[in-house]
Amino acid sequence: MSQPSPSTSNRTAPASGAPRAPQRPRAGINGSASDKPEHEILFQTYFKSVGPRTYAAQVKKANNENHYLVLTEGKRDEKTGEVRKTRLFVYSEDFVAFFRLLQETAQFIKANPVPEEVKQRRNKFWARQKSGTKSPQGAAAAGDARQRKP
Repeated sequence: MSQPSPSTSNRTAPASGAPRAPQRPRAGINGSASDKPEHEILFQTYFKSVGPRTYAAQVKKANNENHYLVLTEGKRDEKTGEVRKTRLFVYSEDFVAFFRLLQETAQFIKANPVPEEVKQRRNKFWARQKSGTKSPQGAAAAGDARQRKP
């Protein structure tokens, strides 16, 4: 399957029966292409964040038939336009413990939501980013001073 388009959100690929893109060789240790094809993608989904980030999850099948999860954060560098990716690989022997960790984390987040004041500040920030205007440092400092009550 081709790489996700950053302009579309919540794309998913079915676990089987979907056409796959041609396998391309991976770069070896010395930077040259190796003869090994990429591992088969069994499932993938992603979403475009409010900011410059895209998050993706893929389940792949290794040559030994083992499955593993690849979590990717892609962030476009505004100056160069280059996409920088950070990846986390979770192998099938760790799935139960890893998903337990995520479930416990999600429960904590639900029980301890972000305060309303922080949500409002965040929404104002992203509204300014979308409109292309940035508040001057002085105005930001004045806003901080207003929030601190003696």
